[in-house]
Amino acid sequence: MVKRRRNTSANSRTKSSQKRTKSRGKSPSLREKFQTTAIWGLGLINLALIFSLLSNFMAAPNETPLSSGLNNATPPVVSQEPITVEVLNACGVNGLANEVSQFLRSHNFDVVNVGDYSGGWNLDNTLILDRVSLSRKNALSVASVLEVGDQQVIPELEESIQLKVTILIGKDYKKLKLFAQR
Repeated sequence: MVKRRRNTSANSRTKSSQKRTKSRGKSPSLREKFQTTAIWGLGLINLALIFSLLSNFMAAPNETPLSSGLNNATPPVVSQEPITVEVLNACGVNGLANEVSQFLRSHNFDVVNVGDYSGGWNLDNTLILDRVSLSRKNALSVASVLEVGDQQVIPELEESIQLKVTILIGKDYKKLKLFAQR
């Protein structure tokens, strides 16, 4: 009997082709996905930077860059946010905080809270507290409308509350502009 010799080259070819098909069918790992995403992201960022660089070189001669206005003496116009105000009665006269709040609203202030001062009704002088600025700019603008002296305007920062100025109406309320006009 004749022994048949096995064809090892044919078997090795089928095994290697099976390995190739298995590797082709395998989905990419998480690391490969991340690397691919990172490469695409960095490519997009590069394109944006190249576009920005080219647009600066190809700008029209009459266009001025935005940074050229930084050295001008006039500051840019900034929209003025309304000043949010809290009016608290600290002298015990009924309805006083409501009257002051209506007067302030007529002068375009945003009165967000009206009530009684929790510290009692023993305050002799009206106080205006600036809650967000050490320069007292918000409180000074309220003080000018009410005609309260600058010595009664105090910075008392408390940024946790959503208002800029607190007014504590004292027993000297008759000196305020709205009552002096009567």
